[in-house]
Amino acid sequence: MSALSLYARSLHVFSDFDGTITERDSLVFLVERLGAGRPGLVSTARRRLAGHLSLRREIAANMRTIRAPWSEAVALLRDHVRMDPGFPACAAWCAAHRIPLTVLSAGFAEIVDLYLGREAFPGLEIRANTLTPDEHAGWQCTFRDESEFGHDKAEAVREARKQGRYTVFVGDGVSDHGAATVADDVFAKPALARWCRRHGIPCHQIRSFADVVASLDARLAAG
Repeated sequence: MSALSLYARSLHVFSDFDGTITERDSLVFLVERLGAGRPGLVSTARRRLAGHLSLRREIAANMRTIRAPWSEAVALLRDHVRMDPGFPACAAWCAAHRIPLTVLSAGFAEIVDLYLGREAFPGLEIRANTLTPDEHAGWQCTFRDESEFGHDKAEAVREARKQGRYTVFVGDGVSDHGAATVADDVFAKPALARWCRRHGIPCHQIRSFADVVASLDARLAAG
């Protein structure tokens, strides 16, 4: 068996969704278009930065401002929020090398599924919160756990490391900070890259998933 195959078998790739697999944050977009708008987003962000809100409470508060039907949101997302064009090739590369690829989202499975359907991405594991659109009380969130993020992405990375995997994390936002601190290798879009540099966490700054594939493929080939 080649060195490439041996090393590939030890890898586990994890990725954030919003702002990482998608080119813009779908939740921010929906609140801007259908909910409290930019002023509402700024208000809740300030409260979080001041220590008055956790990220999970910020997300829940923002989503409650949306009372539009789900069908309207779906149409807007499909028209205006694009997937990173490099992601399908990254998913195919992982599948070809039998490398597990897990999406860890602080957003919602209902939105992730619009982009990463099982037919197009067989074998892809998705871990996300869930959403119940409510046109009267506002959209309601159900979170995966009791962490401040509503979904502790770092826990999944830690578990993979305990199983002997070399963990690769690709991310962008605030909910990715914990995972970035525990992953063996971090590929960061600009916001997360800035945070990593401030906190002394090594990372590769990327523009798209094409950069992730190029880096991993070269390193695997080198053995």
